[in-house]
Amino acid sequence: MKYVMFAALSMFSLFAAAAEAPAAATAQSEQYNYSQNLDIAKVISITSSNANQAASSCGPEEAHMVYVDSKGARHDLQYTRMGENCEQG
Repeated sequence: MKYVMFAALSMFSLFAAAAEAPAAATAQSEQYNYSQNLDIAKVISITSSNANQAASSCGPEEAHMVYVDSKGARHDLQYTRMGENCEQG
């Protein structure tokens, strides 16, 4: 009986993984172009490529944003931004 239950759970997890695979494969990151008009309803996350570097960084850096548009579609966007730790004065 344990073998049958194990086999059934294994098959279920296999089908669940197969169902999620196409969604992961289509989630490709797009490069932002300044001429684009973005439809951003909700920002999911924003990360910087040099998040683990020293906090004194200043200058252009690569960033990554995941957001949902007004139609509910999820987008993955790569863009360049100015570092947050620049002295003013």
